[in-house]
Amino acid sequence: MIRIMMDGTVNRGYNHSINFWLASTLPVSSLLCNITHSLGIHLYILSNFMLHLCLSFLLGDLYLQSLRALPNTTILVLVGIFSLLLWLKSHRNKNTIIVTGGFMLGFVWAGLFANQALHWSLPHQQEGKVMVVRGLIDSLPVAGKFGTHFIFLTSDNARIKLTWANNPPLNVGDRYELPVRLKRLHSLRNPGGFDYEAWALQNKLRATGSVIKKASFKFLGHDPFHAPVDQIRQHLQNKILEHLPGSETAPWLLALMIGERSLAPPQHWDILRATGTNHLMAIAGLHIGLISTMVYMVVGFLWRRSGYLTRLYPASLAASVAVLIIAWLYSGLAGFSIPTQRACIMVTFILCASLMRRRLPAWHAWSAALLVVMLLNPLAVLSESFWLSFGTLALIAYGMQGRLAASGWWWKWGRVQWVIGLGLVPLSLLFFQQTSIVSFLANSVAIPWLGFLVLPLCFLSSILLLFAPSAGGGLLWLADKSLAGLWIMLEWFAHLDFAVWTQAIPSPVVFLITLLACLWLLVPAGMPGRWLGVIWLLPLMFYQSAHPQQNNFWVTVLDVGQGLSVVVQTQQHTLVYDTGLRFNDQFDMGESVVLPFLRASGVKRVDAMIISHGDNDHIGGAPAILRAMPVTSVLTSAVEKFKPGRAKLCLSGTNWQWDGVNFSIIYPFDQSQASGNDGSCVLRINNGRQSVLLTGDIEKFAEKQLLAEAADSLRADLLTAPHHGSKTSNQRAFIQAVKPHYVVYATGYRNRYHFPHQKVINDYTAADVIQFDTVDSGAIQFHFSKIAATITPIQYRPDYRHYWHDEV
Repeated sequence: MIRIMMDGTVNRGYNHSINFWLASTLPVSSLLCNITHSLGIHLYILSNFMLHLCLSFLLGDLYLQSLRALPNTTILVLVGIFSLLLWLKSHRNKNTIIVTGGFMLGFVWAGLFANQALHWSLPHQQEGKVMVVRGLIDSLPVAGKFGTHFIFLTSDNARIKLTWANNPPLNVGDRYELPVRLKRLHSLRNPGGFDYEAWALQNKLRATGSVIKKASFKFLGHDPFHAPVDQIRQHLQNKILEHLPGSETAPWLLALMIGERSLAPPQHWDILRATGTNHLMAIAGLHIGLISTMVYMVVGFLWRRSGYLTRLYPASLAASVAVLIIAWLYSGLAGFSIPTQRACIMVTFILCASLMRRRLPAWHAWSAALLVVMLLNPLAVLSESFWLSFGTLALIAYGMQGRLAASGWWWKWGRVQWVIGLGLVPLSLLFFQQTSIVSFLANSVAIPWLGFLVLPLCFLSSILLLFAPSAGGGLLWLADKSLAGLWIMLEWFAHLDFAVWTQAIPSPVVFLITLLACLWLLVPAGMPGRWLGVIWLLPLMFYQSAHPQQNNFWVTVLDVGQGLSVVVQTQQHTLVYDTGLRFNDQFDMGESVVLPFLRASGVKRVDAMIISHGDNDHIGGAPAILRAMPVTSVLTSAVEKFKPGRAKLCLSGTNWQWDGVNFSIIYPFDQSQASGNDGSCVLRINNGRQSVLLTGDIEKFAEKQLLAEAADSLRADLLTAPHHGSKTSNQRAFIQAVKPHYVVYATGYRNRYHFPHQKVINDYTAADVIQFDTVDSGAIQFHFSKIAATITPIQYRPDYRHYWHDEV
C-alpha cells in the first residue's frame, strides 16, 4: 500500500497496524473536534474582556475573606441582583461597569459559597460524646501511625475527617454506619503559623474525630458511582504500592503518579524547600505541560504516518484533541488539585483557539482559568498553591512577552528560570519566610531531568500497571533509579551554605514594594530606570522588625496546643523557653509554630534555649529549632536528651543580663532535684520594675521548695501556670507568694487532662488574678516597659479573627 505524504512524497513503508489503530479513533475525534470548535468560538469572544472581569472578581473574593463575620444570605442576594442590573446596563462605561459588577459578583459568589460551606457545625454539647454517623468514604484513605485517615461524607452532606485505628480495608465509595467521637475545628493561632481552619474551610471540612475502637460498626455497601476519579486513583494506588521499590525516594513516585505525598519523609521537604524544587514533586501545572507536549509530538508524528488520516483531519488538530484528553486524565490522577485545574483550563482555552486558527493571548487564557477556578471554588484564594500556581504563570507571561526574539533555546529556558526565580521571591518570603538562592540552578537541571526521564516512565507505568503489572513494575523501578540520581544532585545543592535566604515580609507595604521591585527588574532590557528595582529592594533587605528598647522585654506565650513554648525578646537577644510537643516524624511544634514565629519576628539566631524538663510536650520541638537556626546555648534539667556537650544543666544561681534585663534560674537548687516535672527549670525575668516567672511543670514539691528557700524571688507580674493549671500544682500559698497580675494557662483544645482544673481557676480568681488560656487567646504577647505602668496583652485569636475561625 502506498501512502502519499503531505509534502507530496511517497512512503511505501506504510504501517497497517498504526493506520487501523488511529482510524478507530475517528468517531471520537470527530465529535470532540466539533465540540471544541464550537466551544472555542464562544470562549474566544469572552476572552476579549476576561482580564478586567476576572481581576475585579478576584478582588471581590479577597475582600470577603478579610471580613470578621459573613454577611447574611439576604444581603448577598440583594447585592447579586444589583450586580446583574449593572451588568445589563454595561453598554455605557463598559469597563467601569465590568470592574464594578465583577467585584460585587466575586464578593457575592464567595459569600454564598462560604455560607454553604459553613451551613453545618458540630454543636458544642456533642463534642467528645459517642455518636453514630452514616455516610460514605469521600477521599483516598491514607494509612498513618495512629490509624487510617479519610474524609467521611455524612448523610446530611457534612464532610468530617476521621481516623480509624485497626480498620478493615477501606475504599472510596464504601458506605458505613460508624460510632465516632467528634470535635469542632480549632486551629492553633500564632503569628506566621499555618491556619488549619482556613485550609479546612477551603476543603469544606466541618469537624474532626475518630472511630471508636472495638465498637460495632456496619458496612452498608459500596457506591461504585461516588467519586469515580478517586476510586480509579485508589485502584492505581494499590497497584503502585504492590510494585513500589523500597528505596528512600520511592514515596515520591506515588506523588508524581497520583499526587499522594503523605508517605514522603519530612527531611526530604527540607531539601526541596532549600532548592526551590518542592513544586516538582507532585502532579502540577508543569507536569501537565510536559506530558501534554510529549503527547502532542507523539500523536502528531503517528498521525502524519497515515495519508488517509491526514486527508480527513490535520495532524495538529488530532494532536490537540489527544492533548486535551490526556491533560484532563492526568489532572484527574492528581485529584484535580488547583494547579492541575489551572493547567487544564488554560490548555483547553489555548487549543480551542488554535483549532479556530486564532491566537489566544496568554493573559486571556490565564484570566479565563483564574475565573473558572474561582467559580468552581472561590475559597481557593485561601490556599498558597492558588497564588503560587497562578503567580508563576503570570510571571512567565509578563517576563517573556515584549522581548526581541531569543538567540537560542538555552536563552529561552534560562530566561524562564530567571523570571520565576526572581518573581516568586516576594510570595516565597510571604508564605514560607524563606526562599532558595540555588533554585535557578537546581530547577535548570531538575525540570528537564524530571520531564524527559522520570515523568514519562511514571506516566507509562501508571497505564501499564492497570493492564500489564509486571511491565509497569519494571518501568516503576527505572523511574525510581532515575529519581534517585536526581535526588543526589538536589541534596548537594541543599547542603550548600548559601542555599537558603531566610527573611520575613514584615508588612503589607514592604511586600508591595518588593513585588513592584521584582516586576520592574523583569522589564525588557533597555527600559529606562530598570536599575531602580534594586533600590526598591532595599526596604526588604534592611528593614528592622519591631523589637523592645533598652531595659524592656517582650514575652510571647505561643499556642502550641497541650504543651508550652515561650519566646522572650530583648533589644538584641532572643530566648526560647520550651518548644512544644512532637507528634510524629511529620509534625512537631518547633517546625510548625516556633520557627515560623521566630522568622516572622525577624529573629535570625536564638541566644539561649531553656528546656524545662524532658517531657515531650516541652522538648518535642527542640530538634527542629536546633537544625534550622543557630542556638548559642542550651540549658535544661534533661541533659541526657541532647548530644553530649550540647546542653548544660540548669541550676539555681545561674544569672545573666541582656540589654538591661536580668535573667535568673531560681530552681532546681541542686542536681538531685533535676528530674521529672518537679525538676523543671524555673526562670525569673525582670527589668527592675516588672518581672515574669516561667515555671514549666513544677508541682507541689517544687513549689514548697521555692517557698522555703526562694520566697523573695517569686514575686512576678506574669506567671505561666505551673503544669498547665493542674490541681497537683498551683497551691494557694504559692499563688499568694507570686502575686501575679496575669496568669497564662498553656493548654490544648479539649485536652484529655481537663486543664486548667476548676479549683485552680477558682483560686486565681479569689486572688484577683487576670487569667488567659491559649485555647481562647491563641498566642498571647506581653510588652514589659520600665517606664510603663500598665501592660496591655495582645491576643492573637480574637485580635486577628476571620469569619471561619471558631468562637470558643
